[in-house]
Amino acid sequence: MSGTLDSKASRSLDRRIIASGISGYCLMLRAARAAFERLMQEQPKSVTCVAGPGNNGGDAYGVAAFLRLAGVPTTVISIGSPTGDALKARGLYQDLGGSLLEQLPDSKSSDWVVDGILGTGCDRPPEGRIREAIAWVNSERKLGARVLALDVPSGLNASTGEAYDPVVAADITVTFLAQKTGTLTGEGPAYSGEMRLETLEPWDVEPEPLHTRLVTDDVIDLPSPKNTAHKGTRGSVLIVGGRHGMEGAGQLSGLAALRTGAGKVYWATDAPQFDVPELIRIPWDSVSIVDCASRCQAVVVGPGLGGDAGDVIRELWAMDLFLVVDADALTWLSENRLSNRETSWIGTPHPLEAKRLTGMSTADRLSMLEALETLYDATWVLKGAGTLVSGDPPWLHPVANAALGTAGSGDVLAGIIASLWAQGSKSPAMSGVWLHARAFLNAFDDRGPDVIASDAIDRIGRMKIT
Repeated sequence: MSGTLDSKASRSLDRRIIASGISGYCLMLRAARAAFERLMQEQPKSVTCVAGPGNNGGDAYGVAAFLRLAGVPTTVISIGSPTGDALKARGLYQDLGGSLLEQLPDSKSSDWVVDGILGTGCDRPPEGRIREAIAWVNSERKLGARVLALDVPSGLNASTGEAYDPVVAADITVTFLAQKTGTLTGEGPAYSGEMRLETLEPWDVEPEPLHTRLVTDDVIDLPSPKNTAHKGTRGSVLIVGGRHGMEGAGQLSGLAALRTGAGKVYWATDAPQFDVPELIRIPWDSVSIVDCASRCQAVVVGPGLGGDAGDVIRELWAMDLFLVVDADALTWLSENRLSNRETSWIGTPHPLEAKRLTGMSTADRLSMLEALETLYDATWVLKGAGTLVSGDPPWLHPVANAALGTAGSGDVLAGIIASLWAQGSKSPAMSGVWLHARAFLNAFDDRGPDVIASDAIDRIGRMKIT
């Protein structure tokens, strides 16, 4: 099972590999060689490597050495004084005839810049010469240079995905030993560019405990109905929301549930017009809603619900049924604390809703997820770049694309999750996040940045098949 490490575990793995008999210098040159080979795929005409004082800088000196051997014009800017293996790597570069610059150039110097300034140890805003070096790398990129970051972009928290000021904006990030959580969630994807993992094997040590598990094709659980299945055997879903003036939210959620395979989907709404023949309308009153909910395998409450539906939320909360809580229902829950439910439920907040629920304001998405789990015993889906799903350890879906943030996207996700749950999926939240992203990315491939939620709904069924 693939997953990520935080900065502490990554450094621990590095130390244990060295303790197993592979020298730190050898491991450093393996990393440098891997990054060099990826860089050479871009056919660089000239390269500037920016080397910090630590082992990340040692990797940069190693890349520069391999570039010298390959005959690529290379310059190294030295930021601070290296020690240990990094000093040896600098010596190798100099032994090959490489020269060092102590000052940052005033003008564009090459078509590629290698960022070896900080690495995984960054946990606060950069200062001094480090700050100046990061700013210089970004200025070079604005002038047309492309940037390859070693392990993580300098200025990015490798554990949380928080981007400090400043942070290197990389076109490619070559990360070593294991994926770093911070490059795949939060602000990390915006600064990491194309990700490439180089495990630097062979080495023979037990892996570190995972910080997160990655949501991949091989771990999801999508129901596969038998040929003899019919609407009565494929699960029923109730959508509570999409009220007058917000009908679209309920419609999107309901149609997504149908496309995901639910046999019957009911929609409780007070909208005066109802023109979706595939959805079964339920009157907007507590008796009708409760009666219908009791006959369904899963209920979605929240999309387009409005702020005056507290009585309905309370009644559904008290029922023994699978409940997906989204949008306006989450906002109501942040203002009206209820006791924990005995029956399983799934909450699907975006970052602002999570902030309302927890009172926390943090760029550390893992801490936010933990706070949600402390607040309520539920399965939480913390939406955003690198969506997180409750688990031990949590699940991380390594996808970041603006198409997933379009209007109605969350309504679609809620419907997908409820539908999978109603059909018997053992991991409806995680599998729903995967299916939702696949559908939106497929629509994005066809339509580009103008994709809308209904475009993705049309693709849900084919994503399940493929």
